[in-house]
Amino acid sequence: MDVNNERLKILLHRTDSTFNALLKEPGSIELKHAYESAKEELDAYIAARRETLSRRRSVLPR
Repeated sequence: MDVNNERLKILLHRTDSTFNALLKEPGSIELKHAYESAKEELDAYIAARRETLSRRRSVLPR
């Protein structure tokens, strides 16, 4: 679990830092791409975690 938390921290930091850089230079195509890439990676990570939790819930006895 600690590895997952560390990965989430890294992805959040990357997304935040690229967003803040984009705010400073809104016309930068390179920063737009970097932000979109960071956001997509974060979204994919979150979707994978949700899927894992969903599978775990479906396996647990009720």
